Amino acid sequence: MPSLGPGPHPVVVRAARPQEFAEIGRLLVAAYGPGGMPPDEPYWEALRDTAARERDAEVWVAEVDGRVGGTVTWAGHGSGQREIAQEGEAEFRMLGVDPELQGRGIGRALVEAVIGRARQDNYAALVMCSDAWMASAHRLYEGAGFVRLPDRDWSPVPGVDLIAYRLSL
Repeated sequence: MPSLGPGPHPVVVRAARPQEFAEIGRLLVAAYGPGGMPPDEPYWEALRDTAARERDAEVWVAEVDGRVGGTVTWAGHGSGQREIAQEGEAEFRMLGVDPELQGRGIGRALVEAVIGRARQDNYAALVMCSDAWMASAHRLYEGAGFVRLPDRDWSPVPGVDLIAYRLSL
């Protein structure tokens, strides 16, 4: 997987290690916390349960300065983590960057990694959903060439409005 940036703080995207699963869950909760999801919402547990995602998808991390700075879940063909992907499309989910490390290219490195994987595996497109409040993430996705896919927007629970994006490859 790629390494981003020749500077003093390169971002390396790689497969997550089991000993990092708890940290990945903590990072996702911190990254998604500002959305205001109710504390009793079961999705919090899904964010924390990295081991469950790893059983039917691939969980990747972005490492910077020897620590986990971000994560993403790759949901290729056959993954139970797929939510909106159709035939010929790959999907990624749960992209999050540690709030303390935002602005260092970690999100961009993760997006570039999933795009690279989708191309490598010869998918026609890559899709994903993002919560409506995640404006900075939307700018990142649109800057990478993703376009809105309003016909696949959805709400898994009241108060969580997901907007869909697609990148043709």
